[in-house]
Amino acid sequence: MEHLQAHVEKLFYKYKKSSQIEELKWEVLSNLEARVADLVADGMELEEAMRVAIEQLPSADQLVGEKRKVYAAVFMQELVQRALLYTLVAWVLTMPLRIWGMGILLNHSLLALCLLEGAVFAVLLGINRKTGKRKAVELSLRSAFTLRKTAWLLWGLYMAVSVAYTTALHFGSDIWFAREISLSGPYQFATVAVEYVLPLVSIIVPLLLHVVPDVMMQCEAREED
Repeated sequence: MEHLQAHVEKLFYKYKKSSQIEELKWEVLSNLEARVADLVADGMELEEAMRVAIEQLPSADQLVGEKRKVYAAVFMQELVQRALLYTLVAWVLTMPLRIWGMGILLNHSLLALCLLEGAVFAVLLGINRKTGKRKAVELSLRSAFTLRKTAWLLWGLYMAVSVAYTTALHFGSDIWFAREISLSGPYQFATVAVEYVLPLVSIIVPLLLHVVPDVMMQCEAREED
């Protein structure tokens, strides 16, 4: 797929290099390769599939621009599917935390959230199969990238505050008076460890917002549709 990569590089040559442009180039290349794979799977020759996929690609100005037309129901379905996957992984990973009260509550809450997301996904899947790609809405790709960056910054700040708070709560006096930090036994160690680990579950939020630009491009309304 070197031809596709060269085309994407040429497409963005006039834009100054930045983290957002590099991310956008990666997203465009990924979606272009996926489009070629779909066309080849439908029986088209590879060379012809690459030509068609490139022709269907919007201009760089459109890609970098503010507004993108996206199929609303398909977009929501993809996001809910990603959210369900991340929540299932979090639910499995938090099973060992059920040795502690908050760990039990968190694990059960994640299970309930999985069931809710599964139900919403099933409803959206049924709607999309019945109605197809009909209603398109305009979304800002630039805002999606900004939201993604902001989400990671806020999550990093939240984790730093959470670690500092837990450390101060359990070991603040020992650190202040330069005493040796000690834990009375395995249960206390596990309890403290759980308090450090629990906030990590919130990574689901920035992970979900991280894929929004990619999902927007996957669900973009094309003229041939």
